[in-house]
Amino acid sequence: MIDVGIIGGSGYTGGELLRLLASHPEVDVKLVTSRKLSGKPVSLVHPHLKSIYALNFEALNAKEAAERCDIIFTGVPHGTAMDWVPDLLDAGARVIDLSSDYRLPVDVFEKTYGMKHRAPRDAIFGLPELHSEVAEAKLVGNPGCYPTGAILALAPLAHAGLVDRVVYDSKSGISGAGIEPTETSHYPNMSQNVIPYKITTHRHVPEIKQELGLLSPGIKVNFTPHVI
Repeated sequence: MIDVGIIGGSGYTGGELLRLLASHPEVDVKLVTSRKLSGKPVSLVHPHLKSIYALNFEALNAKEAAERCDIIFTGVPHGTAMDWVPDLLDAGARVIDLSSDYRLPVDVFEKTYGMKHRAPRDAIFGLPELHSEVAEAKLVGNPGCYPTGAILALAPLAHAGLVDRVVYDSKSGISGAGIEPTETSHYPNMSQNVIPYKITTHRHVPEIKQELGLLSPGIKVNFTPHVI
């Protein structure tokens, strides 16, 4: 069995990850962290998992978590995973980062997210369909939601050299905005609406360009995201 831990498991990403891991025949989830919910049941914020997990949230440091796990997922916000990943790796764990911190080269990350990268590390972009080395990687930068669908949809055509330009019209449910409510994600403002946003400036575009560019150098990408 593979012993797995999740750093930052109280959000939508953590809940969905726990749901998926529950059906994996070779995974045993050993720990889920949340500083603000330490000691409280995981099912308190993920009630759909009540009959599946009897775990409580814990407040652990990287070394403590790594000592109990083979693989650790970091489900913390963008810009926060880089504070965890080096210590987790140094303590011997393999890491799958679900934030943006290790998806892009440092210079592209800093330009895209407007922050200094405090702990660069070599990582494999986490699309196993395109990168078989994911299986042996010490650090995997899991791709964003939009890039996963966009890249895989076009990959066969790009690899065959059949596309010079691609236009994406993508739509995401509001859960993609995360668990913290905002005016934009408030139900009365979203109900029955399809709203384009961050046209030409969405932070997932560099991931799409990066991966498609490996398959078809020079390919042009136009991307319009909508929230529904």
